[in-house]
Amino acid sequence: MTSTTLPGRALDLRALNAHLAESAPEHPPVHAAVQLKGGQSNPTYRIETEAGPRVLRMRPVGIGPWAHAVDREFRVMGALAGTPVPVPQVFHYCADESVIGGSFYTMEFVEGRIIDSGRLPGLTPEERRAVYLDFVDVAAALHNVDWEPLGLEGFGKPHTYVQRQIALQARMYDAVSDGSFPDMGWLVEHLPALAPEQDSTRVVHGDLRIGNLVLHPTEPRVVALLDWEMSTLGDPLADAALLTISYHLTENPQGCFDAAEGARLGIPSEEELVARYLEATGRTEFPDYTFMMAFNLFRYASAQYGIYHRGTRGLAVSDEHADYLQTPGPLSRRAREMAESLGSGRA
Repeated sequence: MTSTTLPGRALDLRALNAHLAESAPEHPPVHAAVQLKGGQSNPTYRIETEAGPRVLRMRPVGIGPWAHAVDREFRVMGALAGTPVPVPQVFHYCADESVIGGSFYTMEFVEGRIIDSGRLPGLTPEERRAVYLDFVDVAAALHNVDWEPLGLEGFGKPHTYVQRQIALQARMYDAVSDGSFPDMGWLVEHLPALAPEQDSTRVVHGDLRIGNLVLHPTEPRVVALLDWEMSTLGDPLADAALLTISYHLTENPQGCFDAAEGARLGIPSEEELVARYLEATGRTEFPDYTFMMAFNLFRYASAQYGIYHRGTRGLAVSDEHADYLQTPGPLSRRAREMAESLGSGRA
């Protein structure tokens, strides 16, 4: 049995297989594992079994209790199986951190392409357009799901999602911040008063972006939506604003573009993406769009500073964490500008 991973992240396959034999005898034994690149959160491995490749997602040790919730990923993907939302099949969850050094679950390995950059390098303009439109349709399918019959009661508080997210991100940021980004402090103080009332409750993914999609191996369409660790019950419009956030991001490791570059790349305009989402969800308008964008830029700034800080403690999944120190300042500045433009009203 072999396990090839980044230094310090080797899986103990003997311990893993002993656990599976006792707790999930229907799960085939694992005879090899390799850590997959990409992402900055949960260590993720391709594991080889007699039934073919599968994926193991593990919650890293030494982090705050609110982050990297692999149990939530396992639960929501299992609940969404059979809906129009493309999710991998999940097989087994283990909460016992002593087995391999962290809680984990296994799921289907979905063949396809994962492209982390929102610019979708290597695709033609026509293919980029098709991928983005399908991305919107996948988000709309998620937000159209009636979550109550799926057994997701208690998956999250159904109301005040935005307010709770602001408070959560503020706590996470304050826990590691050295005060280098004053615009973050302004946002923590002023965003709650600008937050709109939540008009509906749906399952929200929380991290909708191109890099969390599995694209068909050869066709420009989505075959799976991954990385559900931030999912909960919440405001679908907060989630939907992530579909167009690349038009508002400052330069960051996952890419951004303005209207001119988006058109050159073949990516649908911000207005077209919003219109597509509204049509697919039966809405006629997107209230509080500017606020939702500022809110998500704030979340991005907080999360990317967190990635950097975890890296300084040796807890990053990849060695690219230092790049993320360059983004919180410009992102929080842009978020503040958008929030200040609202004044006492919203747009």
